[in-house]
Amino acid sequence: MLHWWAPRWRGSIVQVAPMTHPHTPPSRTLMRSNAVIVGLCLVACHQGGLAQARPICRGPEPIELATRNHPKAENWAALGGWFGEQHQFTCAIPAFRAALRIEPGSASLHYYLGLTLNSAGQFNAALPELRRSVELDPNQLQPRLLLGVVLNRIGRSAESQEAWEAALLVDPTSVIALDWLAKARISSGQPEAAVDLLSAAPPDEELTLDLAVAYSQSHLFDKAAETLNSALAKAPGDLRLSAALATVYVQAHRYQDATNLLRKALDLHPHDDPTELLYLRLLVLQDDDADARPIARRLLATHPDSFDALYLSGILENDAQEYAAASAHLKAAVAINPSHYDTRYNLGIALSHLQQYDAAREQLEKAVALAPNEAEAHFHLAQVLRALGQTAQSQAQLKVFQEKQQATIKLALAQTKASQAGQALNSGNVAQAVALYREAIDARPQDPILQYDLALALNSIKDPTPEDFLQQRAALEEAIQLKPGFAAAENQLGYVAAHAGDTAAAEQHFVNALAAVPRFAEASNNLGTLLGQEGRDSEAEVRFRSAVSANPRYIRAWVNLAATLASESHFPEARAAIESALKIDPQDPDALRLRQMLASAPGNPSSSQGLAVTSPVSSSQDQH
Repeated sequence: MLHWWAPRWRGSIVQVAPMTHPHTPPSRTLMRSNAVIVGLCLVACHQGGLAQARPICRGPEPIELATRNHPKAENWAALGGWFGEQHQFTCAIPAFRAALRIEPGSASLHYYLGLTLNSAGQFNAALPELRRSVELDPNQLQPRLLLGVVLNRIGRSAESQEAWEAALLVDPTSVIALDWLAKARISSGQPEAAVDLLSAAPPDEELTLDLAVAYSQSHLFDKAAETLNSALAKAPGDLRLSAALATVYVQAHRYQDATNLLRKALDLHPHDDPTELLYLRLLVLQDDDADARPIARRLLATHPDSFDALYLSGILENDAQEYAAASAHLKAAVAINPSHYDTRYNLGIALSHLQQYDAAREQLEKAVALAPNEAEAHFHLAQVLRALGQTAQSQAQLKVFQEKQQATIKLALAQTKASQAGQALNSGNVAQAVALYREAIDARPQDPILQYDLALALNSIKDPTPEDFLQQRAALEEAIQLKPGFAAAENQLGYVAAHAGDTAAAEQHFVNALAAVPRFAEASNNLGTLLGQEGRDSEAEVRFRSAVSANPRYIRAWVNLAATLASESHFPEARAAIESALKIDPQDPDALRLRQMLASAPGNPSSSQGLAVTSPVSSSQDQH
């Protein structure tokens, strides 16, 4: 038996381009690749790199001569840049410090020193240099990006996110800042805030994958699939997008869709190992041994030390009653990853068929410890205990199995109905989706995600009746009861309450959403609109500022902020807010209309009449 794994997002190894002359305007020196976000670190930061002998600091003779005869900042900076290109960071650092003693107010020199210190692994020393660079020139993007990376490296995640938010205020189109900030929010358990950030992001494959992961972690699998399908339509056969979409399909129990997708990807890219391994997992998951076995043999032959190839081969060998081969492969897999449930479970089965009951018991007990809610391990452990003559313990495990099995059956039914409901909703059949979500809830009434999904389906009704709103409200209240701190449900419940005219309840729900996820831009905007409609402009302004800080690409919040500032007669700030909105979308009609109205309001409070914030928005609406 195989259990599909939860998706794990891949962050970005941040690299530094070759050091250039500090007075040359830096281009995009911070580059991305696909791995975990670990910050800026070059060869010198690799394990053991800093333990090497201190190099002799001698640069090219013309540059050395210039520093002696003309000890200007630019000459010292050129020397530091040359050392940086050679990865001689311990030599580059004093050169940049010498340049700063001559020009202590140079933002670029502080940045280059911070960059070099970071590349040398001296993160705490890099921090004040980068902060000083930002203070001296707040409009430069690179120092803010690197500041966030350094803060992340020393474990100050919240501050690193603030640095990347500030970077987006400088450049709302920065894909690097959007990518790193989204990944940080996802890893810190705030997928709603990541969805907020990326819902209107510029086209980019990495951002698409980030958004899909954020949707998946929010259990919005249909949204994740829609996002990835849209990207694949523009890049057919893209392997990363195909793998991500296949994983989402499996999470939504759309196994045939996942199989078809991966088969198509392999037709375009035959024997691509990562894709073929994903395909093998799916075949094993569906007990399609005939197609799986030749792939497993090839992968095991080419990757004999691969954990996945070993344990998937072991499962297939168990199915073929080749227990000795299965035992050998599964033991090798356990040695690589001793905390993997499926491997321990299947090894226990192989050993029990080989009548090695004590060893089988050990493996099955470890499997149960790793995943107590998996019914099958309890069943096979009961069989092994009975073979060992331990009847009472066997009966106890059998009773646990029966209880877990009932829960597993209900879970499978609920997942199937929810998957069907999502597909019905995507095809526009809202009534069928609502009915299927109700059937899913009947099978699993304690699932808060199902209650939330039902509420969103009810919210999709074209002409909702008061009863539809009442049912939506009841579903959301049940979701929050089952999962306190469910920010998305609190936000949606605030929208429903506002629609019903219950402003006091709406305000409380928006506050609750922000208490759970403080960087939830949509909830901040919704609370701001509610406060603005009640004439509480100063409080509304705070919320709109929080919204655009959390998501600098949130046009609706920028427009609302501008309208609020204008109502407070803060016309220059209002115009600046509108320009921020138009910087993101020059054709946004609300922003253009407000800009025109503000143009005739040089300082006349009466000119702000007619400016108003928008209404609170539902979680199913576009944030743009």
